[in-house]
Amino acid sequence: MSKKTLAGIVVAVCMATTWQSHGAAQGGGRGNAAPPTGFPTEKQLAESQEGQRHIAAAMALAKTDLVDQAKGFCTATGVQREAVARQAQGLPPVPDVHIEPVKIFDNLYYIGFNDVGAWAIPTSDGIILIDALNTVQEAETVLAPDLMKVGLNPANVKYVIVGHGHADHWGGASYFQDKYKARVGLTAADWEMVERINPNANAQQANRPRPKRDLILTDGQKITLGDTTITIGITPGHTPGSIAMFVPVKHHGASHMAMIMSGTQMTSAASFAAFQHVFNDIAKPLKAETALNSHPGGLVNTLPTMAALRQQYPAGAHPYLLGEERFGRYMAIMLECGSARLAALAPGTR
Repeated sequence: MSKKTLAGIVVAVCMATTWQSHGAAQGGGRGNAAPPTGFPTEKQLAESQEGQRHIAAAMALAKTDLVDQAKGFCTATGVQREAVARQAQGLPPVPDVHIEPVKIFDNLYYIGFNDVGAWAIPTSDGIILIDALNTVQEAETVLAPDLMKVGLNPANVKYVIVGHGHADHWGGASYFQDKYKARVGLTAADWEMVERINPNANAQQANRPRPKRDLILTDGQKITLGDTTITIGITPGHTPGSIAMFVPVKHHGASHMAMIMSGTQMTSAASFAAFQHVFNDIAKPLKAETALNSHPGGLVNTLPTMAALRQQYPAGAHPYLLGEERFGRYMAIMLECGSARLAALAPGTR
């Protein structure tokens, strides 16, 4: 992306977050908020000459093996989970369904629902959770029992790392903080989101237990528990302090690096630069090979592939591990498609 384009984007696109910042963030999430904002229309994207150049570059990077991913990323809104896509089409919401825990890697489990979940990472000195479902009740009746189903003791949860400040990610964090003295971490910007009561929230939403401010996550920070170190990258856009988490995973004992992204929206020049930094300066040196999300369907972990993993953990190659070269192209495609959307919003670039 040229400096001229970036300058135009700075003026044209505010550092606003996406639809959930005002709805799901304080109201419980799960697709009950307004449609996405801060994105170009399909017409704007189609008519943006610079945007189309970025899309062409993304399709070239896709070669023959990442075509579907490039097509999904290079839309006016980028990848969307099913609930949001259905809402945008005026369709009724998908019912929340509690699904059985899924062993994603030797040391990574998905626990929760068809539309949102938490990640459990067992280490030699306890458990790290990424996200904690929507409410304290869900933490107590879904997350804790499902940890036990996969042989993990909820009392051993030492950290809850929250990917961003929407309630369907932090809602159950106070359960582990209060009951088991787990440390809870968010970025400073998203701690502010958690602590701020939406004036439009109903009493139940406004009075939901919130975790007490604890760890302040920063870009490049490393959180170590026993034999496992998670690296944090800040990727603002979905919320002001959304993060990507780099988790060392194992497949039949072999080590790999997974990136768990808690937002993919590049909503401004500053947001784009943050993603570019995290991809190039953190993901590549760590040799990341896959991108996962707590909302199944947006990235590599789709519901069908998770169902297949639940049925039979792969004896051979893991379907989520793209390899360094292929995943490098995957990230480059995301950047080109993000550039395309920003160019379509910037004046003088069509």
